[in-house]
Amino acid sequence: MDRLPDVKIAQLRHFVAVVEHGGFKAAARAVFRSQPALSLSIKELEGALGAALFEKGSHASLTPFGAMLYGEARKLVEHYERAIASAIDVAQVRGGRVRVAAVPSIAHEILPRAISRFSARHPGVHLHVEDGTATYIHDRVRSGAIDFGIAGEPKDDSELSFTPLLADVMCLVVNAGHALFRQRRVEWKDLSGYRLIGNGTLRALPEPVRRAADGQDDIFIANTTTLLSAVEGGVGLTVLPWLAQQRHRETLRFIPLDAPRIERAVGFVELTGRSLNPAARALRESFCEALDDVALPPTYVRRPSAD
Repeated sequence: MDRLPDVKIAQLRHFVAVVEHGGFKAAARAVFRSQPALSLSIKELEGALGAALFEKGSHASLTPFGAMLYGEARKLVEHYERAIASAIDVAQVRGGRVRVAAVPSIAHEILPRAISRFSARHPGVHLHVEDGTATYIHDRVRSGAIDFGIAGEPKDDSELSFTPLLADVMCLVVNAGHALFRQRRVEWKDLSGYRLIGNGTLRALPEPVRRAADGQDDIFIANTTTLLSAVEGGVGLTVLPWLAQQRHRETLRFIPLDAPRIERAVGFVELTGRSLNPAARALRESFCEALDDVALPPTYVRRPSAD
């Protein structure tokens, strides 16, 4: 195939303007060019294509070749203008899409606050939000299915980068009628003999810790809301991060577990070496602001630098 001529989008736009405004004079005003400059642009386009676009002696009557080109040129100009407008909207966070996933302890309380802030500032941006385990989120980031995740730190994974935001502490979750409800301090060994409702967090803890608890764990519940309802209903106890607490659960108490005290870093998980789009960066900023509004007892939670 022969090399295509160098045709500029501005030349096609000028051509379309002449056709749609019925002549060079009106078209020149519409595209903010002088009439000689517009005429030169059309001549250069005709030279590049190798055929006349307008009949001689008529400033706006199309040749058969010009009529054929007009429909395609108009579609191309419209597509170009839509693409540029869309790109500008994304760059200025007036449009686009952000896909994010968070572990349940973040998704239930902090992420909704961040979304509220973000949506108020950037109503034209579409948000896609998921929740899941840290492993699930790491996989979603790695595959490019989401822009970034909020989860625990990936271990030995060069494909993923991690920016720590806070350290969450493991807690025993008990209901108001339980013997441990009023304890200020609970150790793992104190759980021996009690029924522990299994969950993804408990399953991911080191084996020695789970063995020290030595609780009966014949029930496993993956969903955090269902899990808390089960504890509230007296089915058993469970272990969750401090941040998994949900509002309006006044009959439950989260008691930090000691001996050993187990903390997990929570932060932004992203693909190594890949820049976030402007809307995703703006959502990250909204999340950091929302985090500052959440009451995080300093005795239980520390906030590492996010730099």
